[in-house]
Amino acid sequence: MKVTFTKEKRRCAVRVERDNGSTLYGYGPNTGGELPHDVLHFVAEVEFGLDYGVFGHLAAGMPSRVFIPADREEIVKIWRRNRIKRLRVPEGRRSEELVARVERQWHDRKLQPELLAKLDELAERWQALQVGGSLTLEWPRPERRKHHSPRKRRRPATARR
Repeated sequence: MKVTFTKEKRRCAVRVERDNGSTLYGYGPNTGGELPHDVLHFVAEVEFGLDYGVFGHLAAGMPSRVFIPADREEIVKIWRRNRIKRLRVPEGRRSEELVARVERQWHDRKLQPELLAKLDELAERWQALQVGGSLTLEWPRPERRKHHSPRKRRRPATARR
């Protein structure tokens, strides 16, 4: 899965290209900081092994309310599916907390040296971009589809009288 972050005037456009061929897009805040919030999410989830945070959730082949399919026909299916059942990102809250901690420790220079160097390098690349410029990162772990056990897929049997 490749994720491209594009610098815009007041926000950051995010394009997610899954290995299965589907493409999603969305927008995140570009707070004017050294790195957009979504780039920090990506790096934190990769470095700390969150497979079901914002981007790990997508790599697992699960739907998202944050990102919208580029294919208009898929949008209708997603909206219908999201109306029927509540969408959950299992490690979403943990990812948000982790990003806040990583950003604070990065600015205080209290992270592991290799993570400090990685964030510094990404921030330098991001700051060098003009509006319309992009930064592409690749999800390091293989994508996979969410699998349910056969028991969970079947509807419960109705009681007979």
